[in-house]
Amino acid sequence: MDNLFILTLLIGVVVLAFFIAPTLIGYFVYKHASKHPIGHPLQWALIAALVPLYLGLVAYMFKIDEIDRRIYDEKKDANK
Repeated sequence: MDNLFILTLLIGVVVLAFFIAPTLIGYFVYKHASKHPIGHPLQWALIAALVPLYLGLVAYMFKIDEIDRRIYDEKKDANK
């Protein structure tokens, strides 16, 4: 009985890690990228969701940080 519970729990974790988490990541990246001038939101959603080891999500986070800093600097320079 204990082995069945552990196996069921393990299957649930695998399903979460490989199917549900990338889907949620893609959804939230798409929603976020739609509000920022980063390019095609669908492209970033697919990159963030499908690149293994969540490296696509890390790349998106670096890119959006770069864009936000550029926008912040442009606004700061315009106020001088």
